[in-house]
Amino acid sequence: MLLDFITSLGVDRAEVPADLESRVNLFRSLTAGRSFQILLDDAVTAAQIKDLLPGPGRSMVIVTGQGGFGALADHEAAFIDVEPLNDDMAVQLLRGYAGGRVDAEPAARDAVVALCGGRAVALSVVGRVLHDAPDLPISELLDELESVGLTTMTVGDEPTIAAVLDAGYRRLTELAQRCYRTLGLHPGGTGVSVQALAAVMKLPERQVRPVVRELVHGKRMIDQIDGRLQLDALVHEHARNTAREIDGTDVCDMRKRAFVRWYAKGALAADGVLQPHRPWVRQLFPELVIDAEHPAHRNARDWMLAERAVLQAIVRLAADLGELESVLHLCVAQWWLYESQKYSDDLVATHETGVEAADHLARPSVKALLLVQKGYAERTRGRFTEAVDVLREAAGLAQSHNDLQLEATAVEGAGLARFEQGDIAAAKELLDRNLGLAQRIGDPRRTALACLHAAKADDPDEALRLLTESRAGFRSLAQPDLHNLAKVELWQGRKLLEKNERLDAVAHLEQALASMTELARHYDQAQVLDALGYAHATTDPAAADRYYQQALEIYEETGHLLTAAAIQHKRDSLGR
Repeated sequence: MLLDFITSLGVDRAEVPADLESRVNLFRSLTAGRSFQILLDDAVTAAQIKDLLPGPGRSMVIVTGQGGFGALADHEAAFIDVEPLNDDMAVQLLRGYAGGRVDAEPAARDAVVALCGGRAVALSVVGRVLHDAPDLPISELLDELESVGLTTMTVGDEPTIAAVLDAGYRRLTELAQRCYRTLGLHPGGTGVSVQALAAVMKLPERQVRPVVRELVHGKRMIDQIDGRLQLDALVHEHARNTAREIDGTDVCDMRKRAFVRWYAKGALAADGVLQPHRPWVRQLFPELVIDAEHPAHRNARDWMLAERAVLQAIVRLAADLGELESVLHLCVAQWWLYESQKYSDDLVATHETGVEAADHLARPSVKALLLVQKGYAERTRGRFTEAVDVLREAAGLAQSHNDLQLEATAVEGAGLARFEQGDIAAAKELLDRNLGLAQRIGDPRRTALACLHAAKADDPDEALRLLTESRAGFRSLAQPDLHNLAKVELWQGRKLLEKNERLDAVAHLEQALASMTELARHYDQAQVLDALGYAHATTDPAAADRYYQQALEIYEETGHLLTAAAIQHKRDSLGR
């Protein structure tokens, strides 16, 4: 390239020096004091660029590339990170190729834009295809992209997107290439932690971190957002295809299984920390040994919240690979995400797969538990009839296998679904039956919990008696159950409101709010705020509105939009 630069400035090719240093000096003397604009596209190294810089003067050099060009700072270079195009800019770029027809199918257009991940090269390929095929519906193009992939699509003599990404891949060190291929086998979700990558590659984290810096900051092949490694759809497809081509199916499947097992171990390790009272893992999987060295064991709550979406993808991957025991482990351990945060969609998204796995492995008790968990999730989504049907199936299955604990849990869930549906008589019958089963089992915590739930459907006086028993039961445990003690306070407040004993009710509710806030139980915190809003609605509408507003914000932030809408209705009704 330097030879071409020099000859373009009028020097005869025969007079150009043979060695690089002399050519560089000649080029700089020819350009010194003059004004040139030079574009160096897709550069690889800073050294390569330095050889093409003109001599002193008013010249400007623009360099594009994915390499690390920090050494150019000595030449007063200004560095600009070009972010992916946002959705509006991406659509505008497509309009430049295909005009207003890109707006004729907005859903298909937006799906195509999402596949492109904001990458101008991908959007340009799509735009050229639409421009050259004016009768091609965007929905048909989307089907093609989803079936054959965007990275291999060509337009005329243009290189494929895969060829562009191949160039970046070849610049990586051998270990970075292996990391890249491994990341392509991850099922997705909300990105990959460095710990997960290191575990699957069987390398210490300290050896992986500099490679991550090469991928993120050096060659910019992947992104790092909030500490997690993320590949957009195009790069993920390229990394996955590269892994298949270079490593083969057997090695790829081995690495996928390693991801599955790492996440399953992590979910179980977190479950043991977050739910020490819950017996199901110990009872249903007695052979399991919890991995206390797993990062999830050290920081259980944050790990589970960070890996939420990944766990759903891992369940699907585990089922595809036939890792059915891991499917069961993952589904059972997901319960904390529902119980503490009310992420009901997580359970619904995975538990049909879990139930099928339990059937295939002939594990009726595990199937019953997963049906119970799914029933609770359906209840939270307001699908009460579906919840009761699933929970009845679970109760029948547990009863046929003489599993009193699972039967009681299923009956309890059905009773709560009937209560929230407004069928108080049916709820009372089921919750009283649950209390009887709990007393037969003889577990103090289960009995305390059954008293709490039975109180919900009973008259205020009997309910307050049951709640007093429940509180005594939770306090008598070797490790007092602070969360359920706060729930007892909430229901004492609600039942006292039914008796018009407002001052005592507010005192209990304020105590419940303080406890739920300290425990970071956001959904329960919103329920208490809702009850406090009701307590103040007739005497102090302004205070009631503040409580309702706080509850509304929590429900909206956590995605409980139906409940949020009900709270907004209560706010709108104040003062009418």
